[in-house]
Amino acid sequence: MQINTLPVYSKLADAAAIPAEVAKNLPKDWQLSQHQIETYAALCNNDVDVVINTAMTGDGKSLAGLLPFLSNRQHNGILVLYPTNELIQDQYASAITTLPRWNIASNQATTIFGARLDEIYADVEQLSRAEVLQRELNQHRLTLSNPDILHAILQFHYQQYGRSPSHIAGQIAMLFDQLTFDEFHIFETPQVTAILTGLLFLKTQSKELKTLFLSATPSPEVMRLLDRVGLKAGLIEPQRQGWYHHGSDPGKEWRPILQGSHIHFAETTAEEWVANGGDQIILNWFREHRPAAKAAVIVHSVATALRLVDRLKPLFATEGLTVEANTGITGRTIRKESYDADLLIGTSTVDVGVDFKINFLVFEASSAGNFLQRLGRLGRHTNFIDRHHHEQQFQDFAAYALVPSFIYERLFNAIDGQTDPLISDATYTREQLSQKVQEIFPQPTRFEHYTRTWGRFVPAKVIQTLTSKPLKASFQSVTSVLFPAYTKLIQGKIGDAISEWRTRQANQEELLITEALSFRGGSPFDCGLIKDDEREVVTYDLFWLLANAQLELLSQGAFCDRVRQMGKSDLAYQRGFQKFFFRWHGLRTQRELVTIILPPIVTTWSSERYQTAQVLPGIQVDCAGHEFLNELNRRLINQRCVGLVVPAYDPQQLRRKLYLPPSIHLFPYRADSDDAGIQMGTIAFGRDALLLDSRLQARPLNTQCDKPMIY
Repeated sequence: MQINTLPVYSKLADAAAIPAEVAKNLPKDWQLSQHQIETYAALCNNDVDVVINTAMTGDGKSLAGLLPFLSNRQHNGILVLYPTNELIQDQYASAITTLPRWNIASNQATTIFGARLDEIYADVEQLSRAEVLQRELNQHRLTLSNPDILHAILQFHYQQYGRSPSHIAGQIAMLFDQLTFDEFHIFETPQVTAILTGLLFLKTQSKELKTLFLSATPSPEVMRLLDRVGLKAGLIEPQRQGWYHHGSDPGKEWRPILQGSHIHFAETTAEEWVANGGDQIILNWFREHRPAAKAAVIVHSVATALRLVDRLKPLFATEGLTVEANTGITGRTIRKESYDADLLIGTSTVDVGVDFKINFLVFEASSAGNFLQRLGRLGRHTNFIDRHHHEQQFQDFAAYALVPSFIYERLFNAIDGQTDPLISDATYTREQLSQKVQEIFPQPTRFEHYTRTWGRFVPAKVIQTLTSKPLKASFQSVTSVLFPAYTKLIQGKIGDAISEWRTRQANQEELLITEALSFRGGSPFDCGLIKDDEREVVTYDLFWLLANAQLELLSQGAFCDRVRQMGKSDLAYQRGFQKFFFRWHGLRTQRELVTIILPPIVTTWSSERYQTAQVLPGIQVDCAGHEFLNELNRRLINQRCVGLVVPAYDPQQLRRKLYLPPSIHLFPYRADSDDAGIQMGTIAFGRDALLLDSRLQARPLNTQCDKPMIY
């Protein structure tokens, strides 16, 4: 089955409607879209705290957010937050070419993220990381960073000797007139709660501070939360305002932003599609369209991406075509080279990453969100510069959407209670397709109870810090404002959260609070990984590595020695965040099952300990093919971690039962007891455990676990 989508045009702003201060500085050959000047007006409106721009992918949302800074030399500056470090660096490259066009020196822009702070810190003497951070913030008016750094600042993690714990946090509102959060839709409830906690604090420091959320598909939950805490929002919605035209070129008052495309649908996975002739479909595209052809394949799994690279690279080389990977485990050099390859094979790293230019796309889709995000990569550009530095013009655009069977059936067959199905070979607007996709895909679990269960500790940390002895008197007026605002945010009492915090500290359960306070959470078992074949060092999750890679276990010292031999800094690996250290020896031919081994005492737990996030004293793992497993388990058994145990459900059953998104990682577990037999079920770790806890507290599953499940 296939459909066609129409080209999309964005309404240009009437020259007479462009504010004088913007028109004065606007480069001569630039034209602004209507949504861009409306965004500028909203950011200048004293009655608006937060602006949300929902313009389509490729319609210049980022430029819209920069207009107050570009147009006003008195503007203090903007802190722009991107979800990936790769996107930070890509947007920085764009910024240093854009600023001079507006008569602003390119050195007004800088980047701040963990690895960059490490580089600067290693090059300077007698400065702490907090002092390096403060210096960078002070010296640049356009700072590109990630929300993790901002969250750490606003949770008072960066502190300077001799200054109050709140110094750098309080400086943010003084140094910048605006915060911009790009790709805001990818953040889930924990991140939204953390961001709003920070914004409410910053508004007490500067009422004039503006915030901009950029998202083509914002969650309705965001608007509800903004309203709940009293932040006034301004919505810029080009779709509803009639600022998009679908179809033939409507004339000079419009700008093309998306090309028309042919979209094929298949009920399969990427590996099956390639094995059943998809490789030849891609090759034929290049044969018919070269030299004006570039393609991408976006899949769910890193292992799938790497296997596809291994399979397609030699085949495509016979045609003089290059294939490169872009995944979370791919080193920085290869990731950069992937954008110049004829065929890029990536994962979610390219969903919201660098704006690459393609005219052929194959993508797996498991949700409405990643369907629309991935399809949005196609049709944004009409040309590219090839490896010979020649400009090539794209003529046609095509995509293959690979979806689950039940989604395929819903898309093309009439089902009671739904709108008309798609008709093969028919033509639709991108908006019509978007509406259909959002209707067809089930809505994943939203974890709406997270804010009042675990999210509440983020504002509690702010209050606890500001009411501590050194700060209490000077911040009394601030906390009097924050207490009611935070109470509305979490729909509960901050005092109760602080009390529970103290109780958990007394019970040696502070790991739970530490996890709740982190911005994105993460793997409790991050590992350092040396990839000699790429001369790169990356950090990745232990369980994925065990399941998918051939590995050599290293000591921390041997690992750091090798990192230095590669000419790289080992500073990040000396801090102790990584639990284990490995050398990569290649991808396994097939994935091996990783089973978590829990201690026998788990089989004797009472029912209330199941389905509850808790601190586990240690675990072990079982996975075939690793000679070092005994040594690994000797270390793991003493590693305390946050976990949640659900007996009687295997991971697939639990995922289906709760309709959990792919971002929630579940593992099978086994607990052996001489007295009680063998208990089996599912376990989650870290932030995933907290999210599941919030869901299961509200609606627990019947696992019949008053007695151990014996197999």
